[in-house]
Amino acid sequence: MTDMTSVLQDQVRVAADTGAGLNIVGAGTKTGLGRAAQGQTLSLLEHKGVISYSPTELVIQVRSGTTVTELNSILAEQKQRLVFDPPVFNDQATIGGSVAANQSGSSRPWVGGVRDSLLGVGLINGTGEHLHFGGQVMKNVAGFDVSRCQVGAMGTLGVITEVSLKVLPQYEADATLVFAASVADALQMMPQYMQRNLPVTSVCYWQGKLYVRLQGSTAGVDSIVSAGDGSVLAQDAAIALWHQLREYKLLDATTEQVLWRSNVAATDALVMCTDDCLLNWAGSQRWQLLPADQAGPEQAIQFMGGDRQGEVNGELNSVARQLQGRLKKAFDPHSVFNSGRLYSWM
Repeated sequence: MTDMTSVLQDQVRVAADTGAGLNIVGAGTKTGLGRAAQGQTLSLLEHKGVISYSPTELVIQVRSGTTVTELNSILAEQKQRLVFDPPVFNDQATIGGSVAANQSGSSRPWVGGVRDSLLGVGLINGTGEHLHFGGQVMKNVAGFDVSRCQVGAMGTLGVITEVSLKVLPQYEADATLVFAASVADALQMMPQYMQRNLPVTSVCYWQGKLYVRLQGSTAGVDSIVSAGDGSVLAQDAAIALWHQLREYKLLDATTEQVLWRSNVAATDALVMCTDDCLLNWAGSQRWQLLPADQAGPEQAIQFMGGDRQGEVNGELNSVARQLQGRLKKAFDPHSVFNSGRLYSWM
């Protein structure tokens, strides 16, 4: 366990005084996301360790440089898990980076994403103050929820020093059903699993097959499997599939390719539904690899690869842009943190 808070504060104060921009980095697993990074490196890699953990209360508080793999291991000892199941990126991804980049696994529609698990954060603002927001219990928020503003902000609003997260018990059993299907058939079938009272935690379509993951009690999972609804994927193959999906390896961009992502209505058959596409989150999240010199689908996000100098996250309307600008000014008045990483104007 290493607490680097005071060192980080000093670095931020120097940057604010000198006007030098800072590029917040953990293990560097998110460098391919967002726009190109700028500024001097502010490393959080050594700022790690568990601050507190209460298995009976289902809450853990850790420093942001703690890797997701380390956190998963600690929770596994108590037969518990992170609810939002973020990618581990070769065991290097940090929990602070997972929160900042808003990265959740394929079960998000059923169990919630990062925001739903986040209870509170510690944050160094643009003047070097160490602030705490939220707490260690789930509650309704009256007013502006600052903690959750950090989710997906890519470090533009401050340095996340610690996070408090809700955790849950591990599942007793899991099984993956597989169906041969066309894209059109999959678009009809996938939303049905959002509506049925089944222990479904993931649904995706890939290379002519629809995959449905069941997780829950042994009795509940076994009863569905025994009903003969689809074929059961071998356990090793199922583990590999969901791991590759979580780690963005089913569609792995080369230097000459761009990985595009679009979020649409689950039944929208017109957007990114080609034979080589990947449908996740029950069909609402669409992924496609295209050559770097080819324009991406309309309103899609340039998730990874290609030129990172432009607006890779798309455009905001005037109201959202004004709100983002006000948040940036409030938390980072000197524009010290990750300048331009999320949007060119921020």
